[in-house]
Amino acid sequence: MSDLLHKAETAEKVISDELNGDFDLKQAMFFAINETDDGRVALILAGEHGDIYDLLDSDDSRAVAKVSDYIAVVTCGWASPIVEGQSDDDQVPPSQHPERRRVRLMVFASKDGCASVMRFSDTPDETITDDGTARGALAEAVMSLF
Repeated sequence: MSDLLHKAETAEKVISDELNGDFDLKQAMFFAINETDDGRVALILAGEHGDIYDLLDSDDSRAVAKVSDYIAVVTCGWASPIVEGQSDDDQVPPSQHPERRRVRLMVFASKDGCASVMRFSDTPDETITDDGTARGALAEAVMSLF
């Protein structure tokens, strides 16, 4: 496990405890995170917005990222199974899929990379992690802050 992923898991646990199991956030949350002298992470809620991409594209978020050791963004939504061999046009939107699951995602990043931690509402004590291999619009938007 990388040091970045370890810090991401630590930060996500703090955020998860603060959210008391909430998987229905009304706004995406943006955190400034700095490492303390004893190696722990200190989190400060630096912004919230109904659109995660607008939140990440703001001047305020860029300014926070420049002065923080790490940043994190937390959002909730629906997830559904991906059917191999099915085109994107044939996929059912996750919110309408019969096997949908409520998910909370935290993307944690520094200038050196990003990691993510996910929890599902039906298995809230389990996490699924990604140690920097995530691709796509959200990962690109987070990394563009740096």
